Amino acid sequence: MLTWIEKLAWIENAGIAALWSAALVRAPQAVRHREQRPLWFAVVMIALAMSMHLEPVTAVLARLVPGAHWVDLTTHLFSIVDAAAVLWFIHGAAGRRRRTGVLFGTAAAVMVALVLLDVLGPAHERNRIAPSPATPSVPDAYWWVFFAFHLTADTVCGLVCWSHGRHGTPRLLRYGLRLFGSGILLASVLWLLKLVYLYTRSPVFAPLFSPVTGVEAVCMALGVALPVFARIRTHLQYRRSYHGLERLWQDLTTHTPDVVLRPANRLGAAAVPLQLRLYRRVIEIRDAMIVLRNYIPPATLDSIRRSVNGQSLPAHLVDAHVTARWLSAALRNKREGRKPHAQTANLTGSGDQDGPSARSLGHEIDHLLLVADAYRATATAPPRAGT
Repeated sequence: MLTWIEKLAWIENAGIAALWSAALVRAPQAVRHREQRPLWFAVVMIALAMSMHLEPVTAVLARLVPGAHWVDLTTHLFSIVDAAAVLWFIHGAAGRRRRTGVLFGTAAAVMVALVLLDVLGPAHERNRIAPSPATPSVPDAYWWVFFAFHLTADTVCGLVCWSHGRHGTPRLLRYGLRLFGSGILLASVLWLLKLVYLYTRSPVFAPLFSPVTGVEAVCMALGVALPVFARIRTHLQYRRSYHGLERLWQDLTTHTPDVVLRPANRLGAAAVPLQLRLYRRVIEIRDAMIVLRNYIPPATLDSIRRSVNGQSLPAHLVDAHVTARWLSAALRNKREGRKPHAQTANLTGSGDQDGPSARSLGHEIDHLLLVADAYRATATAPPRAGT
């Protein structure tokens, strides 16, 4: 009967799949931005090294290569190169001195030692830790060298990620580095477990290897994919804002068509990035407000302000409701053919003294969304006297 730990073996496959997915979604950025390539290469190498340890992969390779233990040895040698390369990449990404000669020289020495220990050891079918020292396998020294190198490289790599992800680093990068570093430090836990298993040969430890590997891969995948999640969230925010301003923009630009920056054709419009379309929509709404403010007499504006102030609205909604009300009145006056008059009051900002240049685009969008909500409420409410 399987124990609950053995039932968690699926986590390893899921984690490796997540790591490959993260590498795939980050590939376009790695191609475009040179500074992002080291981390991407590190992730690809980690995913490849983990994949080569999966039973289905080793089984396929064993059918292609005579002698299954040569597949195991090759996989282990590749993992040494992988660990050294990841540490080298992470040091470079963190702006630290890489010590290339020392790092890869040590890795080469470890690889030579593993080959010698394998060749000079007793005949064996697989490079696996034998349940009993009496079972023919590579000598224990092979595993001590192998695990010690990985433990050292992964621990240093994880600590570098955590130290570089301190509070002075931008938040998104800080969280990504900490998640990635946590995954690599979990790899250190894995090597410690394997060293304890090598020393004790206790069956308690072996079932832990697979789920720890899976959680390690998931943490690294999340750390690498975090910027992608942030871009998706930002895109969704832009889309919500774009559609949230639709009704207000449509009504205003219908009566002020000259403010619309029309694209040359529909294909050109579809090719415009969403952020730029949202920015253009904000500009067009603001331009329309500049035109329409001349259709609101000062007496009507004063009446609107008194009416809104008498509604006991929250302070941050007062200006939005005033703006929505005078826009509705101005549109009505323009439809009725009333002549425009120069308006001296600044009605296009979030307050009488704040013009659109006084705030960031994000604040501008937030304010116009409040205006749009108030405008929809004003459009569905019965007209008030004096407005």
